[in-house]
Amino acid sequence: MPLGGKALKKREQNANAKAGIVTDDAILRKEATKKEDVKCAICMQQFKVTAKNADQKAHAESKHPKSTFAECFPTLA
Repeated sequence: MPLGGKALKKREQNANAKAGIVTDDAILRKEATKKEDVKCAICMQQFKVTAKNADQKAHAESKHPKSTFAECFPTLA
């Protein structure tokens, strides 16, 4: 009796997992939609890029008061 579609897909995923290739749809979808990381140019702390960048602004004001936001995060300015 031939294998169903689910069984073939599972067999293919197991073979790829042994080879180190990620084929799980949920993992690939998560990787495609994850937010970018941006580093502070002064202390190299990482932050997720958001619409308002509130964390980055607060970091620049509190941790580096002598530097501007543009100096801390040149890629966002």
